Amino acid sequence: MSFVQVADGLAIVDEILRIRRGERRGPDGRPDVEVDWRALSPWIVENDRVRIFPLARSEGDDSDERMPALRRELEMAFVHFYGGDGFHAESPLDPDEGYGRVLSREKLVSFPRAVWRVQDYAFTLVHAVDPHTPDATTLALHIFPAEWRWPVLGNADTKRAASHRRRIEKQVRDANASWTWPEDAGE
Repeated sequence: MSFVQVADGLAIVDEILRIRRGERRGPDGRPDVEVDWRALSPWIVENDRVRIFPLARSEGDDSDERMPALRRELEMAFVHFYGGDGFHAESPLDPDEGYGRVLSREKLVSFPRAVWRVQDYAFTLVHAVDPHTPDATTLALHIFPAEWRWPVLGNADTKRAASHRRRIEKQVRDANASWTWPEDAGE
């Protein structure tokens, strides 16, 4: 039995929000809104436009208790941080559409219940089976383009809009949500 937590999902999302709001300054003093993903976590997995932050791994009996509790705790923190006082900013993640369809191809313990938005990124918590250890599960924060969940509205009848829609559909179709637990994480 073992449980290891290597990152704080709420802290990662909070930092991305601060960066995208322009609260970080570059050497020239101007707002720097580019996210340095590796600076947020050394264990990040970058699959093209998908960013996966390993948060925790549980093996043995712990995987039945501690991991679901951690996932619920983070979900409640996201609900409070991105809403609260009766206002819920989360949206459902449809297993047949967008990134939900991508996740449906993976071996999950449970399908994510919600997705949240931070500027032009969407994020969700993914509780999955570790493909290399059958009695282990992982919890990861998946970050992907917000357009994959919330398409940009506009004049859909133009050639430009149709081309954009096809490009987004191709990005989603080619998206890869697979990853493995980093060997050096939690040492």
